[in-house]
Amino acid sequence: MIELFYEIASQSWYQRFDNEKKVTMGKYFSVPYKNEHTSKFLSFPFLQKDMKAGPLIGILASPKKDGFVGNIGLFKRIQRNLQQSGGLSIVVTPQQLTEDGMDGFCYLPTHDQWVKIQTPLPDLLYNRLSRYEDEKLFLEQTEKLTSLYHIPVFNPHFFDKWELYLQLRDNELLKHHLPKTDLLSEEALTEYLTTYPQVYVKKRKSKKGKGVFLIVRNGNTYLMKSTTTTTVLFPSVSKLASYFEKEGSLNSYIIQEAITTLPMKGKKFDYRVLAHSSGNRFAITGVGVRMAKKQQVTTHVPSGGVIVATEELPVTTDHETIEQLINQCGKQLTSFYDEIGEFSADIGITPEGKHYIFELNAKPMDFDEAKIKQRATESITKVFYERSGFLMQESST
Repeated sequence: MIELFYEIASQSWYQRFDNEKKVTMGKYFSVPYKNEHTSKFLSFPFLQKDMKAGPLIGILASPKKDGFVGNIGLFKRIQRNLQQSGGLSIVVTPQQLTEDGMDGFCYLPTHDQWVKIQTPLPDLLYNRLSRYEDEKLFLEQTEKLTSLYHIPVFNPHFFDKWELYLQLRDNELLKHHLPKTDLLSEEALTEYLTTYPQVYVKKRKSKKGKGVFLIVRNGNTYLMKSTTTTTVLFPSVSKLASYFEKEGSLNSYIIQEAITTLPMKGKKFDYRVLAHSSGNRFAITGVGVRMAKKQQVTTHVPSGGVIVATEELPVTTDHETIEQLINQCGKQLTSFYDEIGEFSADIGITPEGKHYIFELNAKPMDFDEAKIKQRATESITKVFYERSGFLMQESST
């Protein structure tokens, strides 16, 4: 472990332990030597590998006026873990990431405060942009920069539900655990509602259970339920198709058969599984359970779902099957996307005991379960160390 210093007034880095050898940090930055502190400074512990200090992690967050938005709790926990074991994370918005480096925000755990700080380009960039529109606006430019300087980008972008389905369907094991899915069209609506009593229509790019609709065949009419607990009656498939056309093009949605899952107290539930890469495979970090409450459209907590302990379920959790599915999902994702460090999965189980994968999420939300939340931070931090080429050291605290 070595210590590097940041002089606040001059916004510059320096080191005090070796005047002879070149010490580097981040991408291609040589840290100058200074024999004494001359003004107010911050000190940061780093791991050292061949005279390189690190890891330096950039966390890409969505911008707001004079700051950023995102999972602040996660960002703080990551910095706390890095500082305990050696390393530094900087939260930057896309505009704050340039060829000159990062001009972002650093969390100081000992003071519980954020400070503005400038650093070189990072060893690794962790994409936590929280809005689709931000990826559309900024990601192309960010990718050009990271490609030019050979900076790995974790979780390159949100998953597109249709692209994701096509990828998972190519896997011999996974294709048997997916609901039948197609791009939305009036023809597909007619076919699905003739074949199945209930179907889901989902925005291809949506999160937190938003943009999800359950359509139920009701004689010659159709009931559409949304996560807002609103129910709308449509007299025909064409009227139903017209509704979605008003919201955007039909092919910006997918249509999916509604799998009948094992109920709990008469309510829909599914497993929420968090996974992180570990070596050449994906390992489960935590398994939670979410149950629908007022509405039966989705189990997501922001849309009214509730947290349930696995011990309360009417079935014994088959960890072996879930682990097998998760590892295959990870393999399939990494064959298509560049760098996947983590993902979460929504997995349901039928009364006959068959598991179905309903969703995969590229940027998992925080789990409410404290143990899973802590393990998640430890797991993603471990991924940072592995992928940046630094061996993680045990915390001395």
